[in-house]
Amino acid sequence: MKYKILLYLGNVLKPILTRLMPTKWKEFNELLYWKSQSNNEGVLKNDHYEHFYTAHFGIEKSFYDGKVLMDVGCGPRGSLEWSKNAKRKIGLDPLANDYLKLGADKHSMEYISAPSEHIPLEDGTCDAVFSFNSLDHVEDINQSINEIKRCTKSGGLILLLVEVNHPPTSCEPHNVSPKFILDSFGPEFTAEQVKVYKITQQGMYACIRDGKTYEDPLNCMQKGYFSAKFTKNS
Repeated sequence: MKYKILLYLGNVLKPILTRLMPTKWKEFNELLYWKSQSNNEGVLKNDHYEHFYTAHFGIEKSFYDGKVLMDVGCGPRGSLEWSKNAKRKIGLDPLANDYLKLGADKHSMEYISAPSEHIPLEDGTCDAVFSFNSLDHVEDINQSINEIKRCTKSGGLILLLVEVNHPPTSCEPHNVSPKFILDSFGPEFTAEQVKVYKITQQGMYACIRDGKTYEDPLNCMQKGYFSAKFTKNS
């Protein structure tokens, strides 16, 4: 009932909030989504994540042992819970404190409440940084990319999954292209395993598992899910 009331109020106030408070409106909708998921599932599931941090990019799970990992825009599911032997597992999200109330306080991850435009970590802190289905949600995409690059150590990895070539929305305000992403991470990073997956069903992870891709990912103009592994040059 509470969720329905919030949804109704949000729809009524949408024209005002999207214009006057776009960031607050975006965060309101994202938190509302996660509260709905929590209500539906009871305990938010995270058993699907391991595949996308490992096998999808051809990385052994043991590779992450003893390393500092950070998931940018992590959400409340416990996206890094699969990595039992990492030195440090950081979940960065401006709604992190709210996620603790949705069960994230039970996780072994360390949640940091901060935007991707201002990551409170020193240069080169992380061996691996992840941004899954979050880069197009940020407020300032160029500053967010610069911060992600700054926090990655020399020789470290960035794994990226993001929807491309979609019209902007209040929660996903950036229409990014594969070329924009590759240009933004160069020249400090080398890109590998670049693909754009076709949207064949609902949900990014389901579409990627379906495995249907466009032939020319760099010049792809169709809506899809971009996937790439970046390595920071020494």
